[in-house]
Amino acid sequence: MRRPILVVCLAVFGLMAGQQMLNPILPPLAREFGFSELALGAVWAVGGAGVVLASPFWGRRAALRGHRPVLLISLAGAMLGLLGFAVVAQAGLSGALAGPVLFAAVLLTRGIVFGLAWAATPVTAQSYIADMTSGPDERVRGMSMFGAAQGLALAVGPALGGVLSLTGNLLVPVYAAPVILAVIAVVITLALPKPPKRESQPVTVKVSPFDRRMWPFLTIGFGLYLALAIVLMTIGFLVQDRLYLAASETSRVTSLVMLAGAGLIILVQVVAVPRLGWTPLRLVRVGAVAMTGGMLVVAVASSGLLLGAGVAVLGAGMGFATPGFMSAPTLLATRDEQGAVAGLMGSSSALAFMGGPLLGTGLYEVSPTVPYLAGAVLLAGLAVFAFTGLGVVTRQPAKVPVAP
Repeated sequence: MRRPILVVCLAVFGLMAGQQMLNPILPPLAREFGFSELALGAVWAVGGAGVVLASPFWGRRAALRGHRPVLLISLAGAMLGLLGFAVVAQAGLSGALAGPVLFAAVLLTRGIVFGLAWAATPVTAQSYIADMTSGPDERVRGMSMFGAAQGLALAVGPALGGVLSLTGNLLVPVYAAPVILAVIAVVITLALPKPPKRESQPVTVKVSPFDRRMWPFLTIGFGLYLALAIVLMTIGFLVQDRLYLAASETSRVTSLVMLAGAGLIILVQVVAVPRLGWTPLRLVRVGAVAMTGGMLVVAVASSGLLLGAGVAVLGAGMGFATPGFMSAPTLLATRDEQGAVAGLMGSSSALAFMGGPLLGTGLYEVSPTVPYLAGAVLLAGLAVFAFTGLGVVTRQPAKVPVAP
């Protein structure tokens, strides 16, 4: 079970690492373009909207057409989007493009094309893991590997982007990201095995987001990802403004702060979650409480060390919560519903990353502290819901037989 899931998680890692390589440089790059914080938030939001719209489609395609071709289409589309963004960014820095035309070009390449292609990989990976695993323990371990791949990308991507930016050229990470995706596409082509053959060809089974098995975990996942998105999309601005740094210094310090959070995600999901053997419900509860504390630290932090500590606690909380809220719905669904469930989970997280950038950057323009105080209130509410609402859901019988 482990080797095939590691291969598909490599695709998740590659796509997210390519994306995260750009995140530390985008805030200073946007200011070089003359964009406001909210304008950059709009670019991120459009990418998230593409993921929301496309995730259910890709989930069904993966179930019907196979995981490998969908993953390869995703990686190829993401490569094209990032290459287009690199060309546009180069033109923007040279003055060949400016103003609304530059903004529209960034929106098209980094927002629409990359977002639509990006949507296919996480949802396909989740569907593949559901097909390759059975039972609560095995499913949680599989989803922990998926979460660890995301966490590793959150660590490696910003760190690599920061190192490449030491060349003095902010665009070096932008050109490096498509190369990484091309290498991973070759590995996927050669090494990804098919899931065990089913007795009959699956039909396209739709699952409503309001299904009582789904909506509580979709709500938790959306809220936690929304809080994480607020931090990820504004931390570069916060680092620059709170520590009074130049553009090149901002990308390096932001990379280190994000590395702290990603490192804790990896540590928790690779070391703690498999050994603790906690139920999905307990993982969600512990994660929500830890993230609330981390967000409060970020809100009041006045130094780079405290910012890193706050983001690290946020990462630890996300490391506990992610395998919990991702595995629980798959355990309450039939095998033929796994593609639809993965699509719903992908849409939920993407919806958060659509609203998070706009909410975070909009509140940031009010005051740099406001986004994080709002995030702390949100997380505290989710923690209360996890203790009072999710227990009732998990004790109820499933509407349909649980997947074996």
